Amino acid sequence: MERWNRNLRLVLWIRILFALIFSLPVISLYWQTHGMDLADVFWLQAIFAVAIIILEVPTGYIGDRIGRKKTLILACAMASIGWSIYAIADSFIWFVLLEIILGCGFAFLSGTDTALVFESLQASGRAAEVTRVSGRQLSLSHWAEGAAALSGGLAASVLSTECLLVASGLATLIALGLALGISDPPRESYSHPRGTLYGIYKIARFAFLRSSMVRYVLPFMSVCSLATMLGVWLYQPLWQNSGVPLWLFGVLWAALSFPTGLAGHWAHHLEQKLGTRRLIMLMPLFPITGYLLMAVLPGWTALCAVYLVPVLRGLAHPVLARFVHEETWSDKRATVFSLESWLFRLLYFTFGPVVGYAARDWSLDAAFALSAGIVLVLSLPLMLRLLAALRRRKGG
Repeated sequence: MERWNRNLRLVLWIRILFALIFSLPVISLYWQTHGMDLADVFWLQAIFAVAIIILEVPTGYIGDRIGRKKTLILACAMASIGWSIYAIADSFIWFVLLEIILGCGFAFLSGTDTALVFESLQASGRAAEVTRVSGRQLSLSHWAEGAAALSGGLAASVLSTECLLVASGLATLIALGLALGISDPPRESYSHPRGTLYGIYKIARFAFLRSSMVRYVLPFMSVCSLATMLGVWLYQPLWQNSGVPLWLFGVLWAALSFPTGLAGHWAHHLEQKLGTRRLIMLMPLFPITGYLLMAVLPGWTALCAVYLVPVLRGLAHPVLARFVHEETWSDKRATVFSLESWLFRLLYFTFGPVVGYAARDWSLDAAFALSAGIVLVLSLPLMLRLLAALRRRKGG
Protein backbone atom coordinates (compact mmCIF):
# COMPACT_ATOMS: atom_id res chain seq x y z
CA MET A 1 0.00 0.00 0.00
CA GLU A 2 2.74 2.46 0.96
CA ARG A 3 4.67 2.02 -2.30
CA TRP A 4 1.56 2.89 -4.33
CA ASN A 5 1.02 6.01 -2.23
CA ARG A 6 4.72 6.80 -2.73
CA ASN A 7 4.14 6.52 -6.48
CA LEU A 8 1.48 9.23 -6.25
CA ARG A 9 3.86 11.54 -4.40
CA LEU A 10 6.70 10.88 -6.83
CA VAL A 11 4.52 11.46 -9.90
CA LEU A 12 3.31 14.71 -8.35
CA TRP A 13 6.87 15.93 -7.80
CA ILE A 14 7.94 14.84 -11.29
CA ARG A 15 5.04 16.81 -12.76
CA ILE A 16 5.99 19.81 -10.62
CA LEU A 17 9.62 19.65 -11.71
CA PHE A 18 8.61 19.33 -15.38
CA ALA A 19 6.46 22.44 -14.89
CA LEU A 20 9.42 24.57 -13.74
CA ILE A 21 9.98 26.24 -17.11
CA PHE A 22 11.57 29.44 -15.83
CA SER A 23 12.14 30.92 -19.29
CA LEU A 24 8.49 30.69 -20.38
CA PRO A 25 7.48 34.33 -19.69
CA VAL A 26 10.24 35.68 -21.97
CA ILE A 27 10.95 32.80 -24.37
CA SER A 28 9.00 34.41 -27.23
CA LEU A 29 11.16 37.53 -26.91
CA TYR A 30 14.26 35.29 -26.71
CA TRP A 31 13.33 33.66 -30.01
CA GLN A 32 12.77 37.07 -31.59
CA THR A 33 16.26 38.22 -30.53
CA HIS A 34 17.56 35.32 -32.63
CA GLY A 35 15.85 36.60 -35.76
CA MET A 36 12.44 34.91 -35.52
CA ASP A 37 9.11 36.66 -36.16
CA LEU A 38 5.68 35.57 -34.91
CA ALA A 39 5.09 33.29 -37.90
CA ASP A 40 8.45 31.59 -37.15
CA VAL A 41 7.43 31.16 -33.50
CA PHE A 42 4.23 29.36 -34.51
CA TRP A 43 6.13 27.25 -37.05
CA LEU A 44 8.62 26.29 -34.34
CA GLN A 45 5.76 25.14 -32.13
CA ALA A 46 4.19 23.37 -35.10
CA ILE A 47 7.44 21.45 -35.58
CA PHE A 48 7.35 20.59 -31.87
CA ALA A 49 3.80 19.35 -32.50
CA VAL A 50 5.01 17.21 -35.41
CA ALA A 51 7.67 15.65 -33.18
CA ILE A 52 4.92 14.78 -30.71
CA ILE A 53 2.71 13.49 -33.56
CA ILE A 54 5.47 11.12 -34.66
CA LEU A 55 6.55 10.08 -31.18
CA GLU A 56 3.41 10.29 -29.02
CA VAL A 57 1.73 6.99 -29.80
CA PRO A 58 4.95 4.93 -30.11
CA THR A 59 6.18 6.26 -26.75
CA GLY A 60 2.82 5.48 -25.14
CA TYR A 61 3.02 2.00 -26.61
CA ILE A 62 6.57 1.66 -25.28
CA GLY A 63 5.25 2.71 -21.86
CA ASP A 64 2.69 -0.09 -22.01
CA ARG A 65 5.41 -2.56 -23.01
CA ILE A 66 8.43 -1.73 -20.82
CA GLY A 67 6.62 -0.33 -17.77
CA ARG A 68 5.90 3.07 -16.27
CA LYS A 69 9.17 3.47 -14.33
CA LYS A 70 11.52 2.99 -17.30
CA THR A 71 9.38 5.26 -19.45
CA LEU A 72 9.44 8.07 -16.89
CA ILE A 73 13.22 7.73 -16.57
CA LEU A 74 13.54 8.19 -20.34
CA ALA A 75 11.21 11.21 -20.20
CA CYS A 76 13.22 12.95 -17.48
CA ALA A 77 16.58 12.22 -19.12
CA MET A 78 15.56 13.62 -22.50
CA ALA A 79 13.94 16.73 -20.98
CA SER A 80 17.06 17.46 -18.94
CA ILE A 81 19.29 17.12 -22.00
CA GLY A 82 16.97 19.26 -24.12
CA TRP A 83 16.71 22.18 -21.69
CA SER A 84 20.44 22.19 -20.94
CA ILE A 85 21.48 22.29 -24.61
CA TYR A 86 18.79 24.91 -25.32
CA ALA A 87 20.97 27.37 -23.40
CA ILE A 88 23.59 27.36 -26.18
CA ALA A 89 21.17 27.39 -29.13
CA ASP A 90 21.47 30.43 -31.38
CA SER A 91 19.52 29.72 -34.57
CA PHE A 92 16.17 28.47 -35.84
CA ILE A 93 17.69 25.10 -36.82
CA TRP A 94 19.10 24.64 -33.31
CA PHE A 95 15.72 25.45 -31.81
CA VAL A 96 14.06 22.94 -34.13
CA LEU A 97 16.42 20.14 -33.09
CA LEU A 98 15.96 20.89 -29.42
CA GLU A 99 12.18 21.15 -29.70
CA ILE A 100 12.28 17.63 -31.15
CA ILE A 101 14.36 16.37 -28.20
CA LEU A 102 12.02 18.06 -25.72
CA GLY A 103 9.06 16.74 -27.68
CA CYS A 104 10.39 13.24 -27.21
CA GLY A 105 10.76 13.80 -23.46
CA PHE A 106 7.26 15.19 -23.06
CA ALA A 107 5.87 12.40 -25.26
CA PHE A 108 7.37 9.78 -22.93
CA LEU A 109 5.83 11.58 -19.94
CA SER A 110 2.43 12.08 -21.56
CA GLY A 111 -0.02 9.30 -20.85
CA THR A 112 2.46 7.35 -18.75
CA ASP A 113 2.09 9.61 -15.71
CA THR A 114 -1.71 9.55 -16.03
CA ALA A 115 -1.77 5.77 -16.35
CA LEU A 116 0.60 5.37 -13.39
CA VAL A 117 -1.61 7.51 -11.13
CA PHE A 118 -4.73 5.47 -11.92
CA GLU A 119 -2.96 2.12 -11.63
CA SER A 120 -1.40 3.09 -8.29
CA LEU A 121 -4.81 4.15 -6.99
CA GLN A 122 -6.31 0.92 -8.31
CA ALA A 123 -3.62 -1.18 -6.62
CA SER A 124 -4.38 0.52 -3.30
CA GLY A 125 -8.16 0.14 -3.71
CA ARG A 126 -8.78 3.85 -4.34
CA ALA A 127 -9.65 3.88 -8.05
CA ALA A 128 -12.83 5.89 -7.38
CA GLU A 129 -10.65 8.82 -6.24
CA VAL A 130 -9.01 9.31 -9.64
CA THR A 131 -10.86 12.56 -10.51
CA ARG A 132 -10.03 14.15 -7.15
CA VAL A 133 -6.38 13.03 -7.15
CA SER A 134 -5.81 13.94 -10.81
CA GLY A 135 -7.38 17.34 -10.27
CA ARG A 136 -5.23 17.99 -7.22
CA GLN A 137 -2.04 16.96 -9.03
CA LEU A 138 -2.93 19.08 -12.03
CA SER A 139 -3.66 22.01 -9.74
CA LEU A 140 -0.35 21.75 -7.86
CA SER A 141 1.71 21.34 -11.02
CA HIS A 142 0.16 24.53 -12.38
CA TRP A 143 0.87 26.38 -9.14
CA ALA A 144 4.48 25.29 -9.67
CA GLU A 145 4.37 26.51 -13.26
CA GLY A 146 3.06 29.83 -12.02
CA ALA A 147 5.78 30.10 -9.38
CA ALA A 148 8.44 29.29 -11.99
CA ALA A 149 7.03 31.90 -14.36
CA LEU A 150 6.94 34.51 -11.58
CA SER A 151 10.50 33.86 -10.43
CA GLY A 152 11.78 33.45 -13.99
CA GLY A 153 10.16 36.68 -15.18
CA LEU A 154 11.59 38.62 -12.27
CA ALA A 155 15.00 37.00 -12.73
CA ALA A 156 15.00 37.86 -16.45
CA SER A 157 15.78 41.47 -15.57
CA VAL A 158 19.09 40.44 -13.93
CA LEU A 159 19.87 36.99 -15.41
CA SER A 160 20.13 35.85 -19.00
CA THR A 161 17.51 33.57 -20.54
CA GLU A 162 20.27 30.98 -20.92
CA CYS A 163 20.55 30.75 -17.12
CA LEU A 164 16.81 30.18 -16.85
CA LEU A 165 17.01 27.37 -19.42
CA VAL A 166 19.80 25.66 -17.47
CA ALA A 167 17.67 25.89 -14.31
CA SER A 168 14.90 23.94 -16.05
CA GLY A 169 17.48 21.36 -17.08
CA LEU A 170 18.52 20.95 -13.45
CA ALA A 171 14.89 20.60 -12.34
CA THR A 172 14.27 17.73 -14.76
CA LEU A 173 17.55 16.15 -13.67
CA ILE A 174 16.15 16.05 -10.11
CA ALA A 175 12.98 14.53 -11.58
CA LEU A 176 15.16 11.80 -13.08
CA GLY A 177 16.42 10.92 -9.61
CA LEU A 178 12.85 10.73 -8.32
CA ALA A 179 11.77 8.51 -11.21
CA LEU A 180 14.26 5.89 -10.03
CA GLY A 181 12.08 5.43 -6.92
CA ILE A 182 8.91 4.55 -8.86
CA SER A 183 7.40 1.08 -8.36
CA ASP A 184 5.55 -0.40 -11.34
CA PRO A 185 1.98 -1.38 -10.28
CA PRO A 186 0.79 -4.88 -11.17
CA ARG A 187 -0.69 -4.94 -14.68
CA GLU A 188 -0.60 -6.86 -17.91
CA SER A 189 2.05 -5.99 -20.48
CA TYR A 190 0.50 -5.41 -23.87
CA SER A 191 1.87 -7.01 -27.02
CA HIS A 192 0.17 -8.18 -30.17
CA PRO A 193 1.17 -11.39 -31.97
CA ARG A 194 1.04 -9.56 -35.32
CA GLY A 195 3.60 -6.95 -34.25
CA THR A 196 3.89 -3.47 -32.77
CA LEU A 197 2.31 -1.47 -35.60
CA TYR A 198 -0.69 -3.76 -35.78
CA GLY A 199 -1.03 -3.55 -32.00
CA ILE A 200 -1.09 0.27 -32.17
CA TYR A 201 -3.67 0.06 -34.98
CA LYS A 202 -5.91 -2.19 -32.84
CA ILE A 203 -5.75 0.24 -29.91
CA ALA A 204 -6.47 3.22 -32.19
CA ARG A 205 -9.42 1.37 -33.73
CA PHE A 206 -10.82 0.73 -30.26
CA ALA A 207 -10.28 4.35 -29.15
CA PHE A 208 -11.77 6.07 -32.20
CA LEU A 209 -14.29 3.54 -33.55
CA ARG A 210 -15.26 0.70 -31.20
CA SER A 211 -15.53 2.19 -27.71
CA SER A 212 -18.84 3.51 -26.42
CA MET A 213 -17.42 6.67 -24.77
CA VAL A 214 -13.70 7.04 -25.53
CA ARG A 215 -14.32 7.72 -29.23
CA TYR A 216 -16.26 10.85 -28.23
CA VAL A 217 -14.13 11.88 -25.26
CA LEU A 218 -10.69 11.77 -26.93
CA PRO A 219 -11.44 14.18 -29.81
CA PHE A 220 -13.16 16.60 -27.44
CA MET A 221 -10.20 16.47 -25.02
CA SER A 222 -7.86 17.18 -27.94
CA VAL A 223 -9.85 20.24 -29.02
CA CYS A 224 -9.88 21.47 -25.41
CA SER A 225 -6.09 21.22 -25.37
CA LEU A 226 -5.90 23.09 -28.69
CA ALA A 227 -8.24 25.78 -27.37
CA THR A 228 -5.97 26.63 -24.45
CA MET A 229 -2.78 26.62 -26.55
CA LEU A 230 -3.90 28.27 -29.78
CA GLY A 231 -3.32 31.85 -28.67
CA VAL A 232 -0.74 31.33 -25.94
CA TRP A 233 2.22 32.62 -27.98
CA LEU A 234 0.30 35.83 -28.69
CA TYR A 235 0.19 36.82 -25.02
CA GLN A 236 3.77 38.12 -24.83
CA PRO A 237 3.41 40.30 -27.97
CA LEU A 238 0.09 41.55 -26.52
CA TRP A 239 1.82 42.54 -23.30
CA GLN A 240 4.65 44.13 -25.26
CA ASN A 241 2.23 46.17 -27.41
CA SER A 242 0.37 47.24 -24.25
CA GLY A 243 3.54 48.71 -22.76
CA VAL A 244 3.94 46.12 -20.01
CA PRO A 245 7.48 46.30 -18.54
CA LEU A 246 9.62 43.19 -18.97
CA TRP A 247 9.86 42.46 -15.24
CA LEU A 248 6.06 42.20 -15.11
CA PHE A 249 5.93 39.49 -17.81
CA GLY A 250 6.73 36.83 -15.23
CA VAL A 251 3.96 38.04 -12.93
CA LEU A 252 1.40 37.99 -15.73
CA TRP A 253 2.53 34.59 -16.99
CA ALA A 254 2.55 33.16 -13.48
CA ALA A 255 -1.00 34.38 -13.03
CA LEU A 256 -2.04 32.19 -15.99
CA SER A 257 -1.50 29.16 -13.79
CA PHE A 258 -3.92 30.31 -11.12
CA PRO A 259 -7.15 29.90 -13.15
CA THR A 260 -5.93 26.46 -14.22
CA GLY A 261 -4.97 25.49 -10.69
CA LEU A 262 -8.24 26.71 -9.19
CA ALA A 263 -10.29 24.98 -11.89
CA GLY A 264 -8.37 21.73 -11.41
CA HIS A 265 -8.83 21.91 -7.64
CA TRP A 266 -12.58 22.52 -7.89
CA ALA A 267 -13.33 20.36 -10.95
CA HIS A 268 -14.55 17.43 -8.84
CA HIS A 269 -16.82 19.68 -6.75
CA LEU A 270 -18.18 21.53 -9.79
CA GLU A 271 -19.00 18.25 -11.49
CA GLN A 272 -20.91 17.08 -8.43
CA LYS A 273 -22.82 20.37 -8.19
CA LEU A 274 -23.56 21.09 -11.86
CA GLY A 275 -23.52 17.59 -13.29
CA THR A 276 -21.13 16.28 -15.93
CA ARG A 277 -23.19 17.37 -18.93
CA ARG A 278 -23.65 20.98 -17.77
CA LEU A 279 -19.97 21.27 -16.93
CA ILE A 280 -18.99 19.98 -20.39
CA MET A 281 -21.29 22.56 -22.01
CA LEU A 282 -19.51 25.33 -20.09
CA MET A 283 -15.99 24.24 -21.07
CA PRO A 284 -15.62 25.76 -24.57
CA LEU A 285 -17.16 29.07 -23.45
CA PHE A 286 -14.05 30.02 -21.47
CA PRO A 287 -11.54 30.16 -24.36
CA ILE A 288 -14.06 31.45 -26.92
CA THR A 289 -15.09 34.34 -24.66
CA GLY A 290 -11.49 35.05 -23.67
CA TYR A 291 -10.19 35.23 -27.24
CA LEU A 292 -13.10 37.38 -28.43
CA LEU A 293 -12.62 39.84 -25.56
CA MET A 294 -8.90 40.04 -26.29
CA ALA A 295 -9.77 40.88 -29.91
CA VAL A 296 -12.19 43.70 -29.12
CA LEU A 297 -11.14 45.20 -25.78
CA PRO A 298 -8.63 48.07 -25.89
CA GLY A 299 -5.21 48.26 -24.22
CA TRP A 300 -4.77 46.97 -20.71
CA THR A 301 -8.38 45.85 -20.39
CA ALA A 302 -7.65 43.07 -22.90
CA LEU A 303 -5.08 41.64 -20.51
CA CYS A 304 -7.79 40.56 -18.05
CA ALA A 305 -9.52 38.44 -20.72
CA VAL A 306 -6.38 36.32 -21.07
CA TYR A 307 -7.22 34.61 -17.79
CA LEU A 308 -10.49 33.12 -18.98
CA VAL A 309 -8.72 30.80 -21.44
CA PRO A 310 -6.70 28.62 -19.01
CA VAL A 311 -9.80 27.79 -16.92
CA LEU A 312 -10.62 25.12 -19.51
CA ARG A 313 -7.22 23.54 -19.01
CA GLY A 314 -7.99 22.84 -15.36
CA LEU A 315 -11.48 21.48 -15.98
CA ALA A 316 -11.13 19.26 -19.02
CA HIS A 317 -8.63 16.58 -18.04
CA PRO A 318 -9.80 15.71 -14.50
CA VAL A 319 -13.44 15.46 -15.63
CA LEU A 320 -13.04 13.77 -19.02
CA ALA A 321 -10.12 11.41 -18.33
CA ARG A 322 -12.31 9.35 -15.99
CA PHE A 323 -14.24 7.96 -18.97
CA VAL A 324 -10.99 6.80 -20.55
CA HIS A 325 -9.90 5.08 -17.33
CA GLU A 326 -13.24 3.33 -16.97
CA GLU A 327 -13.28 1.94 -20.50
CA THR A 328 -9.59 1.18 -21.12
CA TRP A 329 -7.50 -1.80 -19.98
CA SER A 330 -4.32 -1.21 -18.00
CA ASP A 331 -2.07 -2.67 -20.71
CA LYS A 332 -3.37 -0.11 -23.25
CA ARG A 333 -4.07 2.94 -21.09
CA ALA A 334 -0.89 4.93 -21.77
CA THR A 335 -1.27 4.37 -25.52
CA VAL A 336 -4.88 5.61 -25.46
CA PHE A 337 -3.91 8.80 -23.63
CA SER A 338 -1.05 9.24 -26.07
CA LEU A 339 -3.59 9.12 -28.90
CA GLU A 340 -5.36 12.10 -27.34
CA SER A 341 -2.14 14.07 -27.15
CA TRP A 342 -1.24 12.95 -30.70
CA LEU A 343 -4.55 14.28 -32.03
CA PHE A 344 -4.08 17.58 -30.18
CA ARG A 345 -0.62 18.04 -31.73
CA LEU A 346 -2.00 17.24 -35.18
CA LEU A 347 -4.66 19.91 -34.70
CA TYR A 348 -2.04 22.41 -33.51
CA PHE A 349 0.15 21.68 -36.52
CA THR A 350 -2.88 22.35 -38.73
CA PHE A 351 -4.20 25.53 -37.11
CA GLY A 352 -1.25 27.04 -35.17
CA PRO A 353 0.66 28.43 -38.17
CA VAL A 354 -2.58 29.91 -39.55
CA VAL A 355 -2.97 31.94 -36.33
CA GLY A 356 0.71 32.92 -36.56
CA TYR A 357 0.32 34.25 -40.11
CA ALA A 358 -2.82 36.14 -39.06
CA ALA A 359 -0.86 37.82 -36.26
CA ARG A 360 2.05 38.70 -38.55
CA ASP A 361 0.18 39.79 -41.68
CA TRP A 362 -3.00 41.26 -40.16
CA SER A 363 -2.98 42.02 -36.42
CA LEU A 364 -3.06 40.46 -32.98
CA ASP A 365 -6.77 41.29 -32.77
CA ALA A 366 -7.43 39.33 -35.96
CA ALA A 367 -5.40 36.38 -34.65
CA PHE A 368 -7.37 36.28 -31.39
CA ALA A 369 -10.70 36.50 -33.27
CA LEU A 370 -9.56 33.70 -35.58
CA SER A 371 -8.62 31.60 -32.55
CA ALA A 372 -12.12 32.02 -31.10
CA GLY A 373 -13.65 30.99 -34.42
CA ILE A 374 -11.50 27.88 -34.70
CA VAL A 375 -12.39 26.77 -31.17
CA LEU A 376 -16.10 27.31 -31.81
CA VAL A 377 -16.16 25.44 -35.12
CA LEU A 378 -14.19 22.47 -33.77
CA SER A 379 -15.68 22.14 -30.29
CA LEU A 380 -19.40 22.54 -30.96
CA PRO A 381 -20.05 19.37 -33.03
CA LEU A 382 -17.76 17.27 -30.83
CA MET A 383 -19.43 18.53 -27.66
CA LEU A 384 -22.89 17.71 -29.03
CA ARG A 385 -21.81 14.17 -29.90
CA LEU A 386 -20.27 13.68 -26.46
CA LEU A 387 -23.42 14.95 -24.73
CA ALA A 388 -25.53 12.57 -26.83
CA ALA A 389 -23.25 9.68 -25.81
CA LEU A 390 -23.67 10.66 -22.15
CA ARG A 391 -27.46 10.66 -22.54
CA ARG A 392 -27.36 7.18 -24.09
CA ARG A 393 -25.10 5.97 -21.31
CA LYS A 394 -27.39 7.31 -18.62
CA GLY A 395 -30.45 5.93 -20.37
CA GLY A 396 -28.82 2.53 -20.59
